Amino acid sequence: MFIGVKTKILLTVLAIVLLFTIFSFYYFPAQQGKTLLTNYKSEVQNQAKTIALGASIALSEQNFKGLKTAMDFVKENEELKFVSLIQKDTVWNDGHTDFSIEENILSSFPENHSHQTDIATNDSIIVMKAPFSTDIMNGEIMLGVSTDSINVRKRKIRFTALLISTAIFLVGMLIGLWLSRNISHPVLALRKAAKRVGEGDLTSEVKSSSKDEIGELAIAFNNMVKDIKKLSDLTLHQEKEKQQLLASQNEALEKQVEERTSELRKSLEKLQSAQAQLVQAEKMASLGELTAGIAHEIQNPLNFVNNFSDLNTELLDELQEELQKGNTEDVQQLIKDLRENETKIVFHGKRADTIVKNMLQHSRSNSSGIKEETDINALVDEYLRLAYHGQRAKNKSFNAILKTDYDESIGKINILSQDIGRVVLNLLTNAFYIVNEKKEMNISQYDPTISVSTKRKDNFVEIRISDNGNGIPEKIVDKIFQPFFTTKPTGQGTGLGLSLSYDIIVKGHGGNLSVNTKEGEGTDFIIQLPYKS
Repeated sequence: MFIGVKTKILLTVLAIVLLFTIFSFYYFPAQQGKTLLTNYKSEVQNQAKTIALGASIALSEQNFKGLKTAMDFVKENEELKFVSLIQKDTVWNDGHTDFSIEENILSSFPENHSHQTDIATNDSIIVMKAPFSTDIMNGEIMLGVSTDSINVRKRKIRFTALLISTAIFLVGMLIGLWLSRNISHPVLALRKAAKRVGEGDLTSEVKSSSKDEIGELAIAFNNMVKDIKKLSDLTLHQEKEKQQLLASQNEALEKQVEERTSELRKSLEKLQSAQAQLVQAEKMASLGELTAGIAHEIQNPLNFVNNFSDLNTELLDELQEELQKGNTEDVQQLIKDLRENETKIVFHGKRADTIVKNMLQHSRSNSSGIKEETDINALVDEYLRLAYHGQRAKNKSFNAILKTDYDESIGKINILSQDIGRVVLNLLTNAFYIVNEKKEMNISQYDPTISVSTKRKDNFVEIRISDNGNGIPEKIVDKIFQPFFTTKPTGQGTGLGLSLSYDIIVKGHGGNLSVNTKEGEGTDFIIQLPYKS
C-alpha cells in the first residue's frame, strides 16, 4: 500500500501530539490528584495526632473539660464528618491464657453520629487514627474528614489539563500541516519530473524556490537531466554510426556464414555417417559375441541329430535282417528304438531352430518397437550360456563358475526382447572379459565367478549381473555410460556398449541401469525394468 510523504509527516506529527496530549490529559492530572490526596491525608493525620496529644494530657491531669477542648479543635473544619474518642480495654479469658482488645466509643462529635470503630478510608471519606496511652486508660482518636474539597480540586485540574491538551493538539496539527506542505509539495514536484524523465521527456525541470536540502536536490536533478540529454544525443549519434558500420559488416558476415554453413553441413553429414558406422560396428561386435556362443550352442543339438541319424541307419539295417528272419519281437523293439531316436532328433532339431531364430532376431538392425510378453528368466539364462561359450570360443582354456538365482514368481513381462538381450549380452561379455583379465594376473586361489539373478520388487523387476574381477576405479565410475568411453585397449572396444545399453533400459523401457563397484573386489550391474510396461 502506497503512503505519501505528506501522509507520513502528518501521521508522525499526529502520533507525537497524541502522546503529549495523553500525557497532559491523563498522567499530569493523575499525579496532581495523588499529591493532593497524599498531602490531605497527612494533614488529617496530623490533626488526629494533635487531638490525641491533647486528650492524653487532659486525661493524665483528669481534666475532662480539657478533653472536650481537645476534641473541639476540629469542630470548625467544614469537611469534618466525625471525631471520636475510643477506649481500648484488655479482656482476659477465664484461665488468663489469652486476651482480646475491646474498643468502645466514649465520646463522639457530632453526638448523634454513629459509626463502627473499624470504618476505613474510601472515595468519600478519609479516616485517620492516633493512639494515646495514660494511667487512666488507653485509647485512640478516630478522625473522619470528607473528600469533597479534594474531588473539586481534581476536577479543576482535569479541566485545566483538557484545555492544555486541546491547545497542544491544535498547535501540533497546525505545525504538522505546515511541515507536510513545505516538504511534500517539492517532493511531489520532483517525483512528477522524474516520472516524465523516465518516460523519455528530457526537457522536464523542477521549479523550487526553497533554500534548503530539497531546493539543492531540485537543482541537482535539473543538472542531471541536462547531462542525460547531452549523453542521449551523443549516444544517438554514435548509434547511427554503428548502424551504418553494422550494415556493411552484416553483408560481409552473411557471405561468410553461407560459406561456413555449407562447410558445417558437409562436416555434419560426415559426422553422422561416422556415428552410424560406429553404432553399427558396436552392434556387429555384439553380434560377433553372440555368433561365437551360438556356434557352440548349435553344435550340441547338431551332434545329437547326426549321432541319432547314424544310429537310426544301423537300426534300419538290423530291422531289415530281423524281418527277413521273421523275428517279430525284435522288430517291434527296433521300431520302438527308432521312434525314440526320431523324437530326440526332432527335439534337438527344434532346439537348433530356436537358436537360429534368436540369432536372426538379435541381428536385426532396427527394432520394431513392439513389446512382447517375454520370459525374462529364460532370456537371461539363454544369453548367459551364449556369452560364456562366446568367451570360450576366444579362449579355449577359459573357465568360470556360473551362479544363477532366478525368481520364478516374475513370469512374463512386456519388453523388447532383442534389445534387452543385447544389454544382457553386453554386460555379461564385459564381466567375462574382466574376470579373464584378472585370471591372467595369476592371482593365487582366484576362481572367476559370474553371478546372475532376477528378482521381483514391488513395481519393477531387477536383473543383477555380478563379477569378482578387479572392479572399476572410483575416478572413472561416473564416465562408464558416456559414449565412446572405454577402458579396453585400442581396437578391442568402441566405447558404445554401455552407452547403448543405458539408452535401451532408460529411454526405451523407462527403467534404470546402475553400477556398484569396489576396486579390486568386483562389480554389480543392476537393471531395473517396470513390472508392467
